[in-house]
Amino acid sequence: MSTRIRLIAMALISCLAACEGSILQDELPGYSDGGLDDQGDPGDYKWWAPSGDAADCSGCKASQSGKGGKAFDPTSNESEFVARDKDGALIIDMKSSKLTNNLWVADTNLPGVVKIDLDTLKITGRYRTGGSYTSRTTVNSLGEAFIGARKSGTGTSTGVTKILPQGAKCADSNKDGKVTTSSGADSVMSYGQDDCVAWHVNTGGDIRGLAAQDIPGLQHDQACKGFTGQTKEFDPKKVLSLDQHYIWVGGIHGKVYKIDAHSGKVLLTLTSPIKVYGMALSGDGKLWLGGPGKGFGFIDTLKCTGQAGCEAAAWCTATCTKATCPASCDTAVKASYSGVPGGYGITVDYKKRVWRSGYPAGPAMRYDPYGPAASRLAYSTVTTYGGGIGADAAGWVWASHLSANYVARINADTMAGTTISVPSKGIAVDIKGRIFSVEYAGKVHMIEPGTSLSSHKLTKNAVTLKGVAYAYSDMTGVQTRLASGEPGWYRETHAPCPVKSTTEFKFLTWDVEAPKGTWVMFNMRSADSAAALKKAPWYTVACLNPPGGQGRVKVDTFKGSHAEIEARFIATGDLNKPATIKSAKIKSFGLLYRCLAVN
Repeated sequence: MSTRIRLIAMALISCLAACEGSILQDELPGYSDGGLDDQGDPGDYKWWAPSGDAADCSGCKASQSGKGGKAFDPTSNESEFVARDKDGALIIDMKSSKLTNNLWVADTNLPGVVKIDLDTLKITGRYRTGGSYTSRTTVNSLGEAFIGARKSGTGTSTGVTKILPQGAKCADSNKDGKVTTSSGADSVMSYGQDDCVAWHVNTGGDIRGLAAQDIPGLQHDQACKGFTGQTKEFDPKKVLSLDQHYIWVGGIHGKVYKIDAHSGKVLLTLTSPIKVYGMALSGDGKLWLGGPGKGFGFIDTLKCTGQAGCEAAAWCTATCTKATCPASCDTAVKASYSGVPGGYGITVDYKKRVWRSGYPAGPAMRYDPYGPAASRLAYSTVTTYGGGIGADAAGWVWASHLSANYVARINADTMAGTTISVPSKGIAVDIKGRIFSVEYAGKVHMIEPGTSLSSHKLTKNAVTLKGVAYAYSDMTGVQTRLASGEPGWYRETHAPCPVKSTTEFKFLTWDVEAPKGTWVMFNMRSADSAAALKKAPWYTVACLNPPGGQGRVKVDTFKGSHAEIEARFIATGDLNKPATIKSAKIKSFGLLYRCLAVN
């Protein structure tokens, strides 16, 4: 298998796809917003295309972003994992995220969850949940938090509760004419009264694992599959599938549930290959399950799509030794592995390697499902125990030692480790690369890692909670997204014509660089108003393979006064070796259009 790794918006395996089509080979005419050429004169655009298409756009104007037009603005416009380089072009930047900026910590005895703003490190919300003894958390790509409840503790109501992150922008769910929601640590409402608490599903059982799964509708693998040229131009008449968001939930009662993240509807109820004590989703679709104590396993969510078929699928079992795990279960729908040391927390790093912290006290274990069978298992040089584990974007793994009051820092490749003296039950990683050690007694400590194994800055008691926190799973969504392989994206809206006129969109244009191993795709939607545009379906209009370049595609089937363009793209390389990271680069994109008078 290729050694290139697919990373969330920083280092991803490219889907090396392409198709027949046309790309401009010469310099584009100069243009800027408003249809002026480099001399400031109205521009007539004569397009050359190898296919011989009629490409005359006489009288067109250009609504241009980036080089030659208005500057790209990732701060104001919708974007994720995108920043500007020194020349103003768009590049992938893992630290530029708007959707994963909260830390969600279980407020176990409330029972509920605390929302902490990661910019200010202030508690901005505290919510009661439908479950009785909250513990595990997961966060999806929309920033929505899901909190699981155990049967032990203060009651017997289990299941999972969904909390919306928007605060004052949550829907008025209780129909009292205003948004009623928590605003801080001392602002707590009864369950059912907070408009940001979306739903609770009582699954039954003792819930010990949660994992968010986000499946973009505008996937490069889906839209751009099977072509080998440089540019694929689409006839945009067919909308791709909508984004899909699911939550996987499991417990030590041996059941796993797939839940629709929007509605809370239970879609699948499955017999798990092992009792579930933790969950982590990999970018290849495998849902990894950590058992209580020894053993781990997986469910392949790409193969497990229907209740009857998934429940009836053969359950593959394999026995590992100290370093060896057989490859016999690699292609199974469901599998379990025995013969490994005991484990507690579970995570997946950006190279799709599975990690477990120790229980009882022991080294952290790494399992590489794509490595040689004889060396799939490896163990850290430091001991971990009874707490969380998380992998960051810089090649470090962090794990708690509950009784010895330290956090272990481990080199994910060499397995060399050190310890940082600070109480720890749970581990969270944020988009800035900071590590948060959550203490059961209700303290959150912050570690800012240096570049070497032993270098760091520790801030104890960065946040003081109101109650105990039996928390150790992914509390920001960053770990899930690092393993998921989601690309970066940037959107801009164009409404170029006066109100009393008709807009005729003609071409989408671009100027991009696509180094080997990367790709760029453009999606578009249109409508007659800004409000309608937000509800309009997306269509893929172009896929670009290396090396990129300057080009255009027809978009004259899009109707309306408003159009929105989305650029999706990736980078490739190894985060442990910054010099190897190469991002696709969006220098400019825009629309050529005409404004027609209304009679």
